[in-house]
Amino acid sequence: ERRLGVSFRRKRLLLAALAHPSYRNERHCNPGLEDFERMEYFGDAVLTFLVSERLYNTFPEAKEGRLSHLRSALVSKKMLSRTAMRLGLASFIRLGKSEEKRPLAEKRKILADSLEAVIAAIFLDQGMGKTRSFVEEQFKGYLASRHLARMGRSPKNLLQEWVQRKYKILPVYRSELSHGRFTAWAVVARRGKASGEGISKKEAEEKAARRLLTLLKKKEKT
Repeated sequence: ERRLGVSFRRKRLLLAALAHPSYRNERHCNPGLEDFERMEYFGDAVLTFLVSERLYNTFPEAKEGRLSHLRSALVSKKMLSRTAMRLGLASFIRLGKSEEKRPLAEKRKILADSLEAVIAAIFLDQGMGKTRSFVEEQFKGYLASRHLARMGRSPKNLLQEWVQRKYKILPVYRSELSHGRFTAWAVVARRGKASGEGISKKEAEEKAARRLLTLLKKKEKT
């Protein structure tokens, strides 16, 4: 509760949100406890609504496609698991023995699902106002207008704009397919290059562009 900044009236809701199905199946939890998977489902819907509301108000001129793109990034398992890790949620989630043995990297979905269940618990116990405050606090770095505007553009666009502004040239890409995966290289003549991999050419090029932009910005600072 201290980590979350929420004092629950019905603490069983929080206990249920942190009891993964693998734990419940092994320990035969009290059947009166709320179901984790139902809470995860509900929390996902609440979070999606709150993020959609924020995006709708932040970008009054944005079309549906851009809003959907931003929302998908903000409520992705990657973003949720990162937020759950920062909260220290991993220390409180109760897992079955089989899940406890798995590496942390394989538990990222569990972390994301648990955060969604916690959001449901807050909503069911405290209502929308407190839930909105919690989401705003935990996602404030991602929900900042400047960050959202940057997320609305692809890494390739960001790299091109930066390179054109700094060097008056354009980045060049090349890629190859091997064993069902693409490797791409983003190159800025005499300035630097970076590679990326992905299941599609687009994914590989975007990873390469993101890495190269980071590299070039670091060089400019030194």
